This record gives sequence, C-alpha cells and structure tokens, in this order.
Amino acid sequence: MKKYIFSLVLIGAIAGMTTSCEDMLDKGNEYVIYADDHMISDPADTVTSVMGILGKLQGIAVRNNLFGELRADLVNVRSNAHIDLKAIADNDVDDDNQYNVPRDYYAVINNCNYFLANADSLAGNTNRNERYFAAEIAQVHSIRAWTYLQLVLLYGKVPFVTDPVITKLQSDAQYPMYGIEQVCEYFINDLRPYYGKYYPDYQSIESIDPQMCFFPTQVVMGDLYLWLAAVRQDAEAARQAAKSYYDYIVWDLSGKKKLMTGSDRVYWSPNTLYTNSYNGPVGRLSYNPNQAWGAENSDAITAIPMDSAAADGHYNQLRLLYNTQRTDDFVEASIEPSDVLRELSEAQTYMGYDSQNQIVTVTRDRFTDEQLKRGYLGDLRYQDNYDQNTMKWNAQEVDYQNISKHNSQHIGIYRASQLYLRLAEALNYAGYPRFARQILTMGLSNNVIQYEVQPYYGSAADSTFLRYFDFNNTDFMPYAQGYAETRNASGVVTGYVLQQRGTQEVNMWGIHARGSGLPFLDEGYIPLSVVDSTDYPRELEENIGRRPVRSDFDYPTTPRVVVKPSTWDAYPNVVVDEDTYKTINPRALSAAYMRYVSNDSVGKYNTYITETLPLYQAQTDSVEAVYQEAVDGYQARLDEFTAAFNQWHVQVYSVPSFIAGEQAVVDKAILDEQALELVYEGNRFYDLMRHAYWNGDPTILSSAVAKRDATVGAKLANKDNWFIRWKDKIGL
Repeated sequence: MKKYIFSLVLIGAIAGMTTSCEDMLDKGNEYVIYADDHMISDPADTVTSVMGILGKLQGIAVRNNLFGELRADLVNVRSNAHIDLKAIADNDVDDDNQYNVPRDYYAVINNCNYFLANADSLAGNTNRNERYFAAEIAQVHSIRAWTYLQLVLLYGKVPFVTDPVITKLQSDAQYPMYGIEQVCEYFINDLRPYYGKYYPDYQSIESIDPQMCFFPTQVVMGDLYLWLAAVRQDAEAARQAAKSYYDYIVWDLSGKKKLMTGSDRVYWSPNTLYTNSYNGPVGRLSYNPNQAWGAENSDAITAIPMDSAAADGHYNQLRLLYNTQRTDDFVEASIEPSDVLRELSEAQTYMGYDSQNQIVTVTRDRFTDEQLKRGYLGDLRYQDNYDQNTMKWNAQEVDYQNISKHNSQHIGIYRASQLYLRLAEALNYAGYPRFARQILTMGLSNNVIQYEVQPYYGSAADSTFLRYFDFNNTDFMPYAQGYAETRNASGVVTGYVLQQRGTQEVNMWGIHARGSGLPFLDEGYIPLSVVDSTDYPRELEENIGRRPVRSDFDYPTTPRVVVKPSTWDAYPNVVVDEDTYKTINPRALSAAYMRYVSNDSVGKYNTYITETLPLYQAQTDSVEAVYQEAVDGYQARLDEFTAAFNQWHVQVYSVPSFIAGEQAVVDKAILDEQALELVYEGNRFYDLMRHAYWNGDPTILSSAVAKRDATVGAKLANKDNWFIRWKDKIGL
C-alpha cells in the first residue's frame, strides 16, 4: 500500500461550456490521503481522510468571509489595509490577488471526490444493517456540496468535476462549466440519500466540539433550494428550502436538541426605560463557536476550526483584520463598519415595557452625543458587536477597535439566527409572508402559528404545508405564551392580546428582538394590513358604528330595596299583634316588635311591590326595547360586513398580487435584519445577490453597495460583475 501526499486543485480552463484541468496536481500537501486505487476501508484511514478534508477547508475560510463582506455595503476597508483587500472592496480583483485562488476550493472538492470514490460504503455489520462509514460518507457529500456552492457563488460559472483527478490525463480532460442553478440541481439530488444522517463520532478537534466541524445535510440542502428558488423565482423550491431548514431545527440525532433562537439579546432594562437614565444596555450576544455544540442557548451550528497561532499555518486572519492588534506593534484594524450600517442601526425603533408595564419608545433626544456615538440609538446589536475608542499607546493617542464577532480562534459558518433568517426568507418566497414575519417579531410556537399565520392561508394546500411545521408549545417558548382576542369598537377582531411569558422563560425571541426591544409592539415595523385592497368592504365597515352599550340609554334609577317583613308570608298586608309576631319570630325582643310597628314596614313593602317596582319595570322595559333595537341594528350591519369581509378575505388571499405586496414588505425587512444580525460574518454580498435574483432586480444589490461607494455600485448594475474571474478561465 503506497501513500501519496497530494493536493488536488483546478487551474487550467478554457472559455466556453467546458474546460480542462491542467496543473491540477500540487505536490506537497501536508496530510496523507491514499491513492493507487486504495479502498478506504480501515477506520483509521477514514478518520485521517475526513480530518484532512476538514483541514483543507481552512484554506477557504478567511476568503469566504472577505469576499462575502467587503464587496457589500456594511463595512469599509481602511486606508492602512493591504492592497488586495482594497481591490476586493473596489470589486476589482485581478489574477494576482492573494485571495483569488480557486485551486483552494478545488483542493477541498477533489479530496472529497477521492474519498467518495474510494471509501468502502459497504463495510459494516450486515446482520445489523450497519454501515461503518455512513456518517463520514454523508458528511463528505455535504461538505462537497457546500464548497461547490461557495465556489459558484463567487465565480458564477466553474468547471464541474465529481471524479477524483489524480493524473495528468485526467487534468487535461474537458469538464463542463456549471452555473448556480446547475450546481444546486446536481447537489440537491446528490444529497438526498444522505439527508439527516448521524455525524461522525470524533473525540477531539483543536479546542472545538467535533460535532461543530460538520455541515448539516438539512441546512446545506436548504441553502441549495433557497438559491435555486431565488435564481428561478420558484416558490416550490422555496417551500422545499423552508422544510429543509425546519428539518434541522427539530433534528435530534448526534446529541442535538431542538434549535431555538435562544434567550440572548441586548436590551434596555425596564427600570432604564422608566427613569430615562441610559447608562448602558444589559445582556450580551455570543457568537463563540467554542461553545458546546447542541447545548441549550448555543447559537453556533458549524465552524471551520483554525490553528491557534499565526505561525501554525491556517490562522484566523479575520481576528487581525477586524480588530486592532496590541502586540509588540500597534496595528490598526483593516476593516471597519460603514456609515450604511450605523445609519441602518440608528433607523430602527426600539420599544419595550418599562417597570410600570407601560410601552416606551426610545427616541434620539434621550441620548448625549457620546451615547449616540456608542450606538445606543436604535438597534443595540451595533454597539454590542463594535467597540471603538481612543487609548494611549507608547505615550500617543491611538484609535482602538474591537469587533467581538472576530475574537474566536475558529471561523463560524452556520448559526441559529442565520438559519432562522433563511427560513424566514424561504417562507416569504414560498408565499407565506405572515409566517416569515413572526420569525422577526415574536419567534415561533404552535400558538403563534395558530393565531398569527393560519387564519390568512385557508386553502387545502396551505393547510398541508403549514401542518409540516410543528413548533410545539412546550419546547418552543416565545414571549407569547397564549392569546386572547381583541376587538375594536365595532366588535371586529383586530388582533390578540398576548398572555405574556416571563422574559426569563423565553427561548424563542424574534430575531429583531435581539437588539430592538419588543418589535411586536411597534405597529410601524413590518406593517401588514389586510385592508389595503381596493376591494375591501370599507364602506360597510365604516357603517357598522360603535356597538351600543346600556350606559348610552336613559335607564330609570334603580329604586332602593324595601326588605320584606318577616310576617309577610303568613299575614300579607296585616300588622300582627305582639304575641303573633313573637310566635313567628321566637327569638325577637320587645324592642324588635316596637320597630316593626313604628316603621310600618308592612305598608312600605306593599307600596314597594305594588307601585314602585311595576313603574320601574315598565320604564326599564321601554328603554330596553330601544336598546335592543339599536343592538339588533348594529348586529345586522356587523353581519353584513363580516360576510363581505369573509368573501373578500378568501378572494384576496388567493390573488397573487396581494400576497406579493405583503411579500415585498417582508422581503425588505428580512434583508435589513440579515444586515443587522449577520454583519461581519461574510453573508451580506450573497444575501443582497439572492434577494436581487428573487426580485429580478439587480439594483437591490447595486443600489445598496452604491450607498457605500457609488463607483462600485455602478459596476454591480451589470450582473456579470457580481462574480470574480480568474485568468479568463474561471468565472463568467
């Protein structure tokens, strides 16, 4: 058995539909993988091969973030940065740029190809129907699919190779060029047999939970479907994306628990809102992938483990680029938040309950200039992620910057809030904007879905789709523990009063609530109104009027009650003698009888029942008749409106243009939320690109970037410029 050290990369290409793979062999790889038709059937070989693939992912982790973040609108590359970083931000990446190295992606892909071609998929215990390497094989399929997706999103069209290339003859062969749609189609089918498999059970990987180093097949499948939906503008693909993301949320293999958005958030305390003393928010957000995978309130799902020191090889350079370094030399950060991000954050409305349970809206006039600079206005995630101040260094004042998302040794790929935002995006594309909205505002549970989603989607197909999502009320606990109907003055149901859960019990905050208080209190946040249609029975609603109440009518004053004398039943209308009285009231004293006689209670009671009560009842009946007539009239008008409303409601929610109007509102909110929540993580350019594809509007991408840099934005008005090229052989 001969061992070879090699790294398989794709360099050569021919413009057109196919390309060759010249110079694919790159000797000198640092890990051992097996060639010469060696079947990988030994567990040690298998673990070594999979670990080698994970090691190859290190080579693309940093650039994946940089190409996804620097080309967009939320960060600036500072003047002190390396020229290659500036070129990425300027969308002017040439062949010599140190980050434009497609062969590193193919190093991952080709090692996956080799493993899948040579791993003994049948090895196992046939009596128990066990396959020893099923988990590894599933993960290598998933890693390959994820890597190909990142590659094609970066370059637009790429040579597509699924067999291992280990000879000169193979490298010279012609390979087809695949675009985003073709890559997604292929790997959706490729992943199906491996969907939802266990993870490999490894013990230790470089100070990180080994489970966190793997790529959930359900999430990768969700991404493939989501991109396919966007490129094709295909609602069915979006539905499959939503189901895939949900399947991971409730997946319970390999020690994973159900995935919630968690209890972490940054907020103003109720006492702060009451006193208007804004000294600093409370709470923190954690993005550290060193947390135990699958633990309660752990946001991290997948991370690429990086070396612990810069001298060890694949070090997480993002820690150096996003943060000021205070080592032997003071090195300023190369990347900083842009004005676009600050303005978006400040534009958010923060609302919450104060200590007296009153709703408070936090406004600009409550802050000093210094507090505004810190990021206290609007969404609080900005100040939680970013710290910038002046400090002393060698007797000089210098600027210091820290972006907390990049303090970890490892580089995060997937996390819970990101997945929920993609679920929201998929649901919105699928035609369920009100479902998507709840992910941003309230969080999900079956209670929320029942009251806030299901009433708006009544077809059999809708019901079938919505039943797929079971966010049981025991495990998934948003702020809404339950609901009670609320009605307007006309008696029309206008919404639901939340039966509030204690904040310490919540494990499913809406994503916007992670930094903007309680967004479900804000009627201006994602305002979806069912009455914005010209066919809405507005005139009938306005004609309903206010429901009559009895206090509106002139009822007679209720007479003072006269108590019936104790002797009345035996001697009505008769004042009895003392002996008879005491016989009827054996415990009565003489004084009681004297009061009975002197008050003439028999006469008073007789007047009460023969005159006072009949007159009162007659007057009451007359007013009650007028009241009931008014109530009947109101009810008739309400019934007429309700019938017209129900007819309109059924019709309007079957009209694509009406749903599309709500989708557009939610789509913008999701895109903004992806910026607020996922900034600095390498998602922004691709999020903008995906939304632009779905809406068929390149300006969604180009206009956003133009706010940071008008020249770069103008370039991106041409979709071909969304992608990087390499030697005119890879890319559009």
